[in-house]
Amino acid sequence: MSAWSSWLNSRPFEWQFRAPPAGVETVRNQLLALLDDCEGFEVDRLRWRLHMAERAQELWLLRDAVFQVVSSQHCQALAMQRMEGVVPAFRQVLPAHLVGRA
Repeated sequence: MSAWSSWLNSRPFEWQFRAPPAGVETVRNQLLALLDDCEGFEVDRLRWRLHMAERAQELWLLRDAVFQVVSSQHCQALAMQRMEGVVPAFRQVLPAHLVGRA
């Protein structure tokens, strides 16, 4: 057991806080703004997931969840319109081959 405890103490864990890459906060804020007039448990959970995303790719993958929430509380046409408004922000932070399929 002493070998295990000495190994644990030999490599202290260091927190490495890094700022998100440029442009991610802009995209995050735009996605959060899409949810401004939505409410409920699922919306709060999605907001938390958006806040916790560290990279633009993670935000890109959450688009479907944002679309589902907005379309369930409003209508599909409004959700589509809102999502199309966010695509230009994604073009600034993601490779073209990802956003080109949007």
